[in-house]
Amino acid sequence: MKKYQAIIFDCGGVIFDFSPDNVFNHWAMVSGEDVDVIRQRFVLDEKYHKFEKGEIDAVLFRKHTLNMLELKISDEDFDNGWNSIYMDSVHGIEQLLQELKSQYRLVALTNTNEIHARKWPILYASLLRHFERVFSSHEIQARKPERKAFEIVLEHLELNADDVIFLDDNPEYVQAASNMDIAGIHVTSFKQMVEELRNLGVRI
Repeated sequence: MKKYQAIIFDCGGVIFDFSPDNVFNHWAMVSGEDVDVIRQRFVLDEKYHKFEKGEIDAVLFRKHTLNMLELKISDEDFDNGWNSIYMDSVHGIEQLLQELKSQYRLVALTNTNEIHARKWPILYASLLRHFERVFSSHEIQARKPERKAFEIVLEHLELNADDVIFLDDNPEYVQAASNMDIAGIHVTSFKQMVEELRNLGVRI
């Protein structure tokens, strides 16, 4: 069976949980707008993708998003809502990372942004310490599913694509990795992820 040398983890939905509803609920609370109206108006558009790639800053992104939502709230209320998305770490993930770290090189590749990056590295520090490096989209100026994002990680690892496993909760990103000959696992639950890792010969 193939012996892999490294595993690339997504963050949100794989090592910790998140809830966009928390964001909408917070913005509704501070603005007085109906939460369903906010949810319907919010779109992950081109400006959002540019923000994730560090091509626009937080000031422009806030202005664009508040215009989209037709809201008037402070920068602090916006950011507090934006960062309320984060929830608990996935049950069992820390022990899994500890086990894997003794056998494989572990890195993380996450689509994120300037505002979120003020929160999650602190909130999940105990998990992130298991990775030799965390690649954040706004820092590497590339986001999944772009080929460039995966190439940057492979260049750091100095490994071929078929030496690596990639875990993500987004099937589009998993397919993009698979198209590059990276062994991709679409994560739907912790139990399923562990089972599929074992199917690839990972000893856990």
